[in-house]
Amino acid sequence: MTPPSTAAPEPLRALALLTLAMALAALARAPDPPAPPWEPPAAEAREGARALRDGERLDVNGATPAELQLLPRIGPALAARIVAARPFARVEELVRVRGIGAKTLARLRPFLRAERLSESSAR
Repeated sequence: MTPPSTAAPEPLRALALLTLAMALAALARAPDPPAPPWEPPAAEAREGARALRDGERLDVNGATPAELQLLPRIGPALAARIVAARPFARVEELVRVRGIGAKTLARLRPFLRAERLSESSAR
Protein backbone atom coordinates (compact mmCIF):
# COMPACT_ATOMS: atom_id res chain seq x y z
CA MET A 1 0.00 0.00 0.00
CA THR A 2 1.35 3.44 -0.90
CA PRO A 3 1.24 6.28 1.64
CA PRO A 4 -1.18 9.10 0.90
CA SER A 5 0.39 11.98 -1.04
CA THR A 6 0.91 15.23 0.81
CA ALA A 7 1.21 17.21 -2.43
CA ALA A 8 -1.74 19.32 -3.53
CA PRO A 9 -3.84 17.90 -6.32
CA GLU A 10 -2.90 19.15 -9.79
CA PRO A 11 -5.98 21.44 -10.26
CA LEU A 12 -5.34 23.11 -6.88
CA ARG A 13 -1.67 23.70 -7.74
CA ALA A 14 -2.67 25.21 -11.09
CA LEU A 15 -5.18 27.51 -9.37
CA ALA A 16 -2.52 28.69 -6.89
CA LEU A 17 -0.09 29.47 -9.74
CA LEU A 18 -2.80 31.32 -11.66
CA THR A 19 -3.68 33.40 -8.57
CA LEU A 20 -0.02 34.24 -8.01
CA ALA A 21 0.45 35.26 -11.65
CA MET A 22 -2.64 37.50 -11.52
CA ALA A 23 -1.45 39.17 -8.30
CA LEU A 24 1.98 39.88 -9.80
CA ALA A 25 0.40 41.29 -12.95
CA ALA A 26 -1.81 43.58 -10.86
CA LEU A 27 1.22 44.82 -8.92
CA ALA A 28 3.09 45.54 -12.14
CA ARG A 29 0.20 47.70 -13.40
CA ALA A 30 -0.25 49.60 -10.13
CA PRO A 31 0.37 53.33 -10.50
CA ASP A 32 3.46 54.88 -8.97
CA PRO A 33 2.91 56.65 -5.67
CA PRO A 34 2.34 60.39 -6.06
CA ALA A 35 5.39 62.63 -5.95
CA PRO A 36 5.82 64.67 -2.77
CA PRO A 37 4.61 68.23 -3.11
CA TRP A 38 7.18 70.68 -4.41
CA GLU A 39 8.61 72.98 -1.79
CA PRO A 40 10.31 76.24 -2.67
CA PRO A 41 13.99 76.35 -1.74
CA ALA A 42 14.98 77.84 1.58
CA ALA A 43 15.96 81.52 1.66
CA GLU A 44 19.67 80.70 1.78
CA ALA A 45 19.35 78.43 -1.27
CA ARG A 46 17.56 81.24 -3.13
CA GLU A 47 20.47 83.55 -2.32
CA GLY A 48 22.93 80.95 -3.59
CA ALA A 49 20.87 80.46 -6.75
CA ARG A 50 20.84 84.21 -7.33
CA ALA A 51 24.61 84.38 -6.89
CA LEU A 52 25.19 81.52 -9.32
CA ARG A 53 22.77 83.03 -11.84
CA ASP A 54 24.62 86.37 -11.63
CA GLY A 55 27.92 84.63 -12.37
CA GLU A 56 29.25 84.80 -8.83
CA ARG A 57 30.97 81.84 -7.22
CA LEU A 58 29.88 80.16 -4.00
CA ASP A 59 32.38 80.16 -1.15
CA VAL A 60 33.00 76.47 -0.42
CA ASN A 61 33.82 77.36 3.20
CA GLY A 62 30.71 79.43 3.82
CA ALA A 63 27.99 77.91 1.62
CA THR A 64 25.16 76.13 3.35
CA PRO A 65 24.30 72.53 2.46
CA ALA A 66 21.23 73.85 0.59
CA GLU A 67 23.43 76.18 -1.47
CA LEU A 68 25.92 73.39 -2.22
CA GLN A 69 23.07 71.25 -3.53
CA LEU A 70 22.48 73.83 -6.25
CA LEU A 71 25.76 72.71 -7.82
CA PRO A 72 25.85 70.02 -10.51
CA ARG A 73 25.74 66.48 -9.11
CA ILE A 74 25.81 67.55 -5.48
CA GLY A 75 23.08 65.93 -3.40
CA PRO A 76 22.35 66.07 0.32
CA ALA A 77 24.91 63.42 1.30
CA LEU A 78 27.78 64.93 -0.68
CA ALA A 79 26.90 68.44 0.54
CA ALA A 80 27.06 67.17 4.13
CA ARG A 81 30.48 65.57 3.49
CA ILE A 82 31.77 68.85 2.02
CA VAL A 83 30.59 70.79 5.08
CA ALA A 84 32.17 68.20 7.41
CA ALA A 85 35.53 68.41 5.60
CA ARG A 86 35.87 72.19 5.91
CA PRO A 87 37.90 74.39 5.85
CA PHE A 88 39.47 74.35 2.40
CA ALA A 89 42.40 76.62 1.54
CA ARG A 90 41.81 76.06 -2.18
CA VAL A 91 38.92 74.65 -4.23
CA GLU A 92 41.24 71.86 -5.41
CA GLU A 93 41.24 70.44 -1.87
CA LEU A 94 37.68 69.21 -2.47
CA VAL A 95 39.21 66.00 -3.86
CA ARG A 96 39.80 64.90 -0.27
CA VAL A 97 36.00 64.60 0.11
CA ARG A 98 34.78 61.07 -0.63
CA GLY A 99 32.74 61.20 -3.84
CA ILE A 100 34.63 64.08 -5.46
CA GLY A 101 37.26 63.10 -7.97
CA ALA A 102 39.05 64.93 -10.75
CA LYS A 103 36.03 64.96 -13.08
CA THR A 104 33.62 66.25 -10.45
CA LEU A 105 36.14 68.87 -9.35
CA ALA A 106 36.52 70.07 -12.95
CA ARG A 107 32.73 70.37 -13.18
CA LEU A 108 32.48 72.30 -9.88
CA ARG A 109 35.53 74.59 -10.17
CA PRO A 110 33.76 77.32 -12.25
CA PHE A 111 31.09 77.69 -9.55
CA LEU A 112 33.25 77.77 -6.41
CA ARG A 113 35.82 79.85 -4.61
CA ALA A 114 37.61 79.18 -1.32
CA GLU A 115 37.90 82.01 1.16
CA ARG A 116 39.74 81.49 4.39
CA LEU A 117 37.54 81.39 7.46
CA SER A 118 38.61 83.27 10.54
CA GLU A 119 39.34 81.15 13.56
CA SER A 120 36.15 82.26 15.30
CA SER A 121 33.86 81.38 12.38
CA ALA A 122 35.58 78.03 11.72
CA ARG A 123 34.38 76.66 15.07
